[in-house]
Amino acid sequence: MGKSSRDKRDIYYRLAKEEGWRARSAYKLMQIDDEFGILKSSDSDPLERVVDLCAAPGSWSQVLAKRLWEPKSAENREKVKIVAVDLQAMAPIPGVIQIQGDITTRKTANEIIERFEGKLAQLVVCDGAPDVTGLHDLDEYVQSHLILAALTICSRILQHGGTFVAKVFRGRDAGLLGSQLRCLFDGQVTFAKPKSSRNSSLEAFVVCQGFSGPRMLSSSVDPDHSSTEDDTPLFLQWYNPENFEKVNYLKADGVLNRAMILLLTNTHGTNGIMRILS
Repeated sequence: MGKSSRDKRDIYYRLAKEEGWRARSAYKLMQIDDEFGILKSSDSDPLERVVDLCAAPGSWSQVLAKRLWEPKSAENREKVKIVAVDLQAMAPIPGVIQIQGDITTRKTANEIIERFEGKLAQLVVCDGAPDVTGLHDLDEYVQSHLILAALTICSRILQHGGTFVAKVFRGRDAGLLGSQLRCLFDGQVTFAKPKSSRNSSLEAFVVCQGFSGPRMLSSSVDPDHSSTEDDTPLFLQWYNPENFEKVNYLKADGVLNRAMILLLTNTHGTNGIMRILS
């Protein structure tokens, strides 16, 4: 049975069509919120600055707008800033600011903070994933690139104490990823499998609370930055020995732990590790 036939028989596929969601993945974010309360907002602690990375086609942005923007009065809606970022253009969503850009560049990070008027995000979500090949090791490898890119931009745009939610592929290195994420977040780091996620799928979601990672880039926007600086990959700002030491990426003997070697190899290759540490 082909993918199209499976989708048509899927209850969440049908519900998404009936209820106006752009994709069935909307239910995954709603179920994550129901379990972890990531979209909880109150008068004393309002959730007003949220970023949706790799947002196309926009179902997660729809959920964010539905739960954070729509319930507000007209006056308070202006305070809620939901920023959706993707390389692809999307159809407009009421209450959502769209940025068509590359999440690996400083230019995009600066533009996000400009939308927040110089403040940092309270929540960053990322449902991005590569096209699945069916080769589990390869799919996990490619997905790790995307997670690393999302974490790197978090070092620029996510406030300390903030929350990060991302899609991951379950594999033999999932435990290592969890250990590495706990170096960046003081709160709980939990892997979840929403009931709307197909049992046959490798996907899961990691919910990371209490961001405490290093702030590699200035939290203020420099209006005089050059286009060359804007296009510099953010990971070049992140990976240096000083920052590893600040968040205990290095063991006492100065040897990188296995989890960081995995992430560095995925991004830079073996030669890249030596170049970074030189």
